[in-house]
Amino acid sequence: MPTTVDGLDPWAVNRRISERDARYALGAILAPAPGRLMGWSSGVLPTRTDSGVIADLRPLLRANDGLGVTIGVGQCVIERTGQGPYICTLDDTGRVELDPADPSLPRVDLIVARVYDERLGDARSAFVIEPVTGQAAPEPVAPPLPPGAIPLASFALPPATRQLSTSMRTDLRRAAGTRGGIGVLLPGDAQTDPGAYPGHARYRPTGLETWDGERWRAGTPGWTGEGNRFTVRTGIRDNADINSVDIPDPGWPYRITAQASAEIVTTNCRADLFLRLDSPTGGIFGVGVGPTNSGGWFQTQTRGTGILTGPHTVYLTIARLFGDGTWAITPYNSHLWVSREPVGPV
Repeated sequence: MPTTVDGLDPWAVNRRISERDARYALGAILAPAPGRLMGWSSGVLPTRTDSGVIADLRPLLRANDGLGVTIGVGQCVIERTGQGPYICTLDDTGRVELDPADPSLPRVDLIVARVYDERLGDARSAFVIEPVTGQAAPEPVAPPLPPGAIPLASFALPPATRQLSTSMRTDLRRAAGTRGGIGVLLPGDAQTDPGAYPGHARYRPTGLETWDGERWRAGTPGWTGEGNRFTVRTGIRDNADINSVDIPDPGWPYRITAQASAEIVTTNCRADLFLRLDSPTGGIFGVGVGPTNSGGWFQTQTRGTGILTGPHTVYLTIARLFGDGTWAITPYNSHLWVSREPVGPV
């Protein structure tokens, strides 16, 4: 006789839906938690920005509000083990207040978004934003998260604090999202967090990235930059920089290729162009032979570096090679171009 494995009733055939059934059904479109079966990423659902910062459920400080914290409207996902994902909404701006600071010791408090469910033994069923007071100590740590809660911010309170400041606040919001959608990174997310499934995509200022099952790959890895710091130099006897380009950190290994030019005039000497890494006296990776006791337009080799990580800066410099004279550059024809390309899977 054949056997079956019974699951939750689908909405199409069920005449009555429990709250748990409904959460699991909505969970079919919510972003999963990496490395877990039937698990969901808890966090804030981003919908809008304020001055370039995602504003949903953002803890803000108002002038002369003491220990009060204003919470912006928004929605979030909070998973409770075995109960599926709760979609929670704050539809009007709210305010919470921290407990008075300790008179002599520092303390770390949390602001959390929390779901209560009386079916799990809680005293009520509700969604709230609430403070969690830490323990005052010479070296305080944040208190543990209560059940059914996600952190929004922490506040490091010096002794006897009466007015909160932004320097005390750490934004801890992590992002939730939808399955198959483009995720984002909030301040509480880490670039090293893994993806949930091959094809999982996220947005970063450097471009879109896709998880291949082992690592993030840049969807638009290429980047170019041009120097806009041209500096006129006259009567120079030694080394000087005339242009530079900052290369932002893409979050993966890369090589840079650069090419540069300048119009040089020398008197009783020769001066060459150099491409240098990270400082005007840094390592040389490209050279352009310049004039001897004359003037003209000269350019460097188009050269690349070894494998790099993190942010770097390329400098275009000029140095006197021999002779006892001076060199100068005109305000024309100076150019510095840099290209960044990934190395291997990203």
